[in-house]
Amino acid sequence: MRKILLLFLLFVSLPSWAAPAKLQNLKITTNKQHAQLVFGLSRPVQYHIWTMHKPDRLVVDLHDTKLAMQPKINTMHGMIKKVRMAEHKGNLLRVVLDLQISKPAKYKSYFLKPTKTQSNRLVLDLGYKTATKIKLQPHVPKHVTTVKKPKKLRNVIIVIDPGHGGKDPGATGPHGTHEKNVVLAIAKDMQQMIDAEYGFTAKLTRHGDYFISLRRRLAIERHDHADMFIAIHADAYRDHVAHGASVFALSQRGATSEAAHWLAQKENESELGDVLANKSNTLRSVLIDLAQTASISSSLILGDSIIQQLTKVATLHHDFVEQAAFVVLKEPDVPSLLVETGFISNSKEERRLRSSAYQHKIAHALTLGIIDYYKHHPPRGTFLAAKRDRNLLG
Repeated sequence: MRKILLLFLLFVSLPSWAAPAKLQNLKITTNKQHAQLVFGLSRPVQYHIWTMHKPDRLVVDLHDTKLAMQPKINTMHGMIKKVRMAEHKGNLLRVVLDLQISKPAKYKSYFLKPTKTQSNRLVLDLGYKTATKIKLQPHVPKHVTTVKKPKKLRNVIIVIDPGHGGKDPGATGPHGTHEKNVVLAIAKDMQQMIDAEYGFTAKLTRHGDYFISLRRRLAIERHDHADMFIAIHADAYRDHVAHGASVFALSQRGATSEAAHWLAQKENESELGDVLANKSNTLRSVLIDLAQTASISSSLILGDSIIQQLTKVATLHHDFVEQAAFVVLKEPDVPSLLVETGFISNSKEERRLRSSAYQHKIAHALTLGIIDYYKHHPPRGTFLAAKRDRNLLG
């Protein structure tokens, strides 16, 4: 995501990037072993490809893209059973492929330059072992910078923020259970499980019962160079019947207020801060907006991954990722979520939340959601990204 920012910095002045790209056509060829999709686009776009299971699906997210063709639900033969397309907020176009396979498909993608008869094309090859061979030569558009593989690989860094602490106990249940103690236990459990996973490192904003301000939590996140930030809380409400876990990402209103905060500062301890150095306020504002749009989009997908796991162990207050202007979610260039593990004000949920067995179930579900997301969306320069690239090469 940070690399994307650098690309936008180089080409933000190009007028052709002002309007969303258009998906003009989609050509699909498929058999039982392989499939190829060719997306005809009005210009190259940023995109993400990820898989989902039970049932098996492959998702292609085309950023800053609109449909210029009539979306159809196509029933097909071979690897792909059905194709679905839908536009989402923020000019995100999502294409979902329902796969008719019993094992994970490998895939690779690349752009082809326009010709006299064809537009820009994003090519996606799928197969059980290796992608299909294409006669056309891959082409990297001139405005897309090739990033050299870093010499030193690193772990994906997850910063876990147990809410409240010290003089701030957070919510208190009918039987005296303090939110600050519950969320710290869950966070510590998550840290152990994440650290045990190949290619991951988890860090806590607090390790004991002491107070940390909201802005200090963000500073710790920046200092630790987080790839993801997740705040753990336990909700309370005057209606003691309210129950269920919730997952929140940043709202656009919260993003707008944070953009103003960043513009008011001369320096920030992150890569985005380096990118903004010595830039005009107008360009700084554009870059911050781009960073926020990308991080919110990633947060929503990551939140969906967590909800899929939470629903197996807990009742959900809502079965979708909600959005709110929480301060701790406002780091512009880092995917961030806030998880309300349940309503501690509800006596039944309080009993569950104070149980170490239930705390472990919640921690395990959150961990699985995070791990699954980053195995499919590894940041550049990480061991996971290198491992994925090796697998794609066969």
